[in-house]
Amino acid sequence: MPCWPANPPLTAPRHLLHMTGLFARLRPPYRLRSVYERLLGTEVEVQVVAGTRAQAEAAENAALDELERLTAVLNRFDPSSEFSRWLASPGERVRLSPELLAVLERAEHWQQVTGGAFHPGADALGALWQAAAARGEAPDPAALARQVAELRAPLWTRHGDGSATVHARFPLGLNAFAKGFIVDRMAETAFAAPGVRAVLVNAGGDLRTLGGDGLSVAVADPFTARDDAPPLTTVWVQNGALATSGGARRGHRVGKKWHSHLLDPRTGQPVEAVPGVTVTAPDCAMADALATALSVLAPADGLRLADETPGCAALLVTRDGAQLQSTNWR
Repeated sequence: MPCWPANPPLTAPRHLLHMTGLFARLRPPYRLRSVYERLLGTEVEVQVVAGTRAQAEAAENAALDELERLTAVLNRFDPSSEFSRWLASPGERVRLSPELLAVLERAEHWQQVTGGAFHPGADALGALWQAAAARGEAPDPAALARQVAELRAPLWTRHGDGSATVHARFPLGLNAFAKGFIVDRMAETAFAAPGVRAVLVNAGGDLRTLGGDGLSVAVADPFTARDDAPPLTTVWVQNGALATSGGARRGHRVGKKWHSHLLDPRTGQPVEAVPGVTVTAPDCAMADALATALSVLAPADGLRLADETPGCAALLVTRDGAQLQSTNWR
């Protein structure tokens, strides 16, 4: 048996490098899966495939650190978050972090390209409907009209020096869009860690996957809230993202009628034509924005928008149960 010298050279022989690489390829990867409750307001699943357990755990920790960091920036339910503190200073020019500025810029983009179907100010309408549900009567039409008119005005102004001024004096919320942004950053951070081969981050059904062979995702029936109900279909997601939108689990009961929690920012009324949307896209923030907008838009307009957005596809379930697919849906 050959023995190594006490101080081997830093450069190993070529045949040793070859054999080391071979053994590395033959070594089975380590697969880590963790589920965390009450993160981002939902259940968050993290899966990492890496060369070793230590590499997988390091990648997961990096992803969780990124989640904690960005939650402190974007969480509107935390009064100490950067977003909440900015909203509490209307009319003031405030320097913002690059992450918050990036989210605001992308939110502006989706508000514009969807014609206002995606709107960060829709939470103000939600507050009116929640109050109406508590009274057991529909919202005052005049109050809805006033709020819709206010939504047409600019919500904020971004300045060239990294600062921004919020103009709206009503609730703003980035909601699922911010969640999708955080999911993206978690997945990208974990995937960049040494030794990582594949990553999946799933936050309540909004997911991003990088590397690996992809996965099959079940599309839930939007007409039932049962977790054990059979799926409508499945879709394959690889190096991309998926997001869903629907009203089966959340909404407002006004009198005897159930209304979706999704509201059309252009009218203030609950959406009815498309109770279920599933979108695949290159990243989760994009998928979230599209899923929200396609729930509001007329089906033909929503499918056209999905076809016009590179790398995106959509499945729409209409009120009568029809399943409408965009051109690239698989």
